[in-house]
Amino acid sequence: MNFNMELPGLKGVNIEEIIEQENRILVYVSMPLKEHSCPACGVKTLKVHDYRTRKIGHLSFWGRLTKLMYRCRRYRCTCGKRFAEKAPFVERYQRFSKEVNQAMIIQSVQSKTFKDAAMTLGTSVSTIIRRFIKQVKAALPEGFRLPKAIAIDEYKSDTDAGKYQLIIANAETHEPIDILPNRRLQTIKTYLQKYEQDVEIVVMDMNGSFKAAIHQAFAKPIIVADRFHYCRYIHWALDDVRRKVRKEMHVKLLVK
Repeated sequence: MNFNMELPGLKGVNIEEIIEQENRILVYVSMPLKEHSCPACGVKTLKVHDYRTRKIGHLSFWGRLTKLMYRCRRYRCTCGKRFAEKAPFVERYQRFSKEVNQAMIIQSVQSKTFKDAAMTLGTSVSTIIRRFIKQVKAALPEGFRLPKAIAIDEYKSDTDAGKYQLIIANAETHEPIDILPNRRLQTIKTYLQKYEQDVEIVVMDMNGSFKAAIHQAFAKPIIVADRFHYCRYIHWALDDVRRKVRKEMHVKLLVK
């Protein structure tokens, strides 16, 4: 059954069937039969070898997550080459449509957290982060250099690369510069050595891996403890003294 309708991002695609389930919508789609050029020899062919169903994540419809059940046609050329047809709504080997990939990039920037973006689009946090990092790297200008003073800190994200990631920011303007996939010494060192030409000051906590990476990446770095951790160290020191004095006073009272 063909529906005489077009859904967003599916122009020119045959809508075969729409099935509504409790928490999602399945849209069965296919492409019109047409000649395709063989990627091996360039000869055009209409001979169909077989069909394979691809499950493609798509934009939400009517407030529910949508999955495209794409019946992908594979052609057979006279030279023996078998190849899949081209679909305008999804790239080769991708599990999400072009519309969703574009939405991921937008949501990764505009949402308050990566988790919010993932829940909105029905995907994982790590997928949103990968799209964000890809977008940031693409936006970096040629000859990118880190500023004179940078600040680095970790935050919990629980991605495929580890439970913690590392954010690098401009220490003077406080603007984020980049996010590293983990906080490992080698990851930090490799990144800083790539863009370190102008860096003189690094603001950070006193994490051992951070200090080692900074000293290995820079010749004579000036390391500054950030205010939060500096104040916390003072608080811990005062609290240790308080506990010690209280314990001594308690012992003296017991003796009396």
